[in-house]
Amino acid sequence: MKSIYKKFIFIISAIALFSVIVSVVKYSLTYIENNPEKYLPTQK
Repeated sequence: MKSIYKKFIFIISAIALFSVIVSVVKYSLTYIENNPEKYLPTQK
């Protein structure tokens, strides 16, 4: 019975961690798109 709880908690924490990573990546990509002069090299 305890192994089922451990598996359930592991799956929930893995999904939470994955969603946090995805949201951070999405936020940083939109930030870079909104502020390209800070990250992309300017072409002369």
